[in-house]
Amino acid sequence: MTWRIVHVKQSEKMRLKLDNLVIKKLGEEFTIPLSDISMIVAEGGDTVVTLRLLSALSKYNISLIVCDNEHLPTGIYHAQNGHFRAYKKLQQQLLWTQNQKDILWQIVTYFKINNQQDVLAMLEKDLSAIQLLSEYKENIELGDKTNREGHAAKVYFNELFGKQFVRITQQESDIINAGLNYGYAIIRAQLARIVAGYGLNPLIGIFHKNEYNQFNLVDDLMEPFRQIIDVWVYTNLRDKDYLKYEHRLNITNLLNAKIKYGKEMCTVTGAMDKYVKGFIKCIDKEDSSKFYCPVISSLEME
Repeated sequence: MTWRIVHVKQSEKMRLKLDNLVIKKLGEEFTIPLSDISMIVAEGGDTVVTLRLLSALSKYNISLIVCDNEHLPTGIYHAQNGHFRAYKKLQQQLLWTQNQKDILWQIVTYFKINNQQDVLAMLEKDLSAIQLLSEYKENIELGDKTNREGHAAKVYFNELFGKQFVRITQQESDIINAGLNYGYAIIRAQLARIVAGYGLNPLIGIFHKNEYNQFNLVDDLMEPFRQIIDVWVYTNLRDKDYLKYEHRLNITNLLNAKIKYGKEMCTVTGAMDKYVKGFIKCIDKEDSSKFYCPVISSLEME
């Protein structure tokens, strides 16, 4: 499995040379085999990226994340079709029934609230909030028709970051939201790459169905992984003034952190890969034996 995440800041050019990424910066050139790379995060408005490199990134199913002048991810470039049976997979996906989707969304919502509860317990937050999340978790209906996810999110963020905290997704925001937005974008991009690699069309979700969103399925599936970012932001950014370059590097590197998935410890990227495979088996074969919740309290951060 490819594992390397390349973070490129203020380079002059990125090009292809014999199946290698070549980065030119300050008169020097750095060469990295494409076969080692899972993701490239690029900052700096003057970087030139060649078409030959973009074509090769698609071939190797490497995601390219482009950041704006505030260093926040604003675009994802990834392979259009990363699977040799993409059309067959699409046909299968279009046949998913509403009942199948509702069952899977119920499971994913359970995973998410379970991890939110886990985070609050880890950080020794108020017991009443933890118990309330437990009640929400145990009363999720098919398709989460009573919106336990939304109610849990309000309780969770208020307890984690304070009653005055407001979740803001816009680029210009406070340090906490900036860290969350950056981290969620990284998680989203890596999961989009994996979803495409297994031949799933990210447009077709199980809950999200925004016609303007290219990543409805990714936004569904990433929910139990968001808490990885939440923990890091809580631990590292609450007393900081702005999101520094070193913070962005550390957040990106969370994809290589170890986490428990099922009975084994693996990288976050590895857990995502197993999770998507488990999801496919769960919805196609009604077998949930390999579809697990990543265990946030097991996360090993440097």
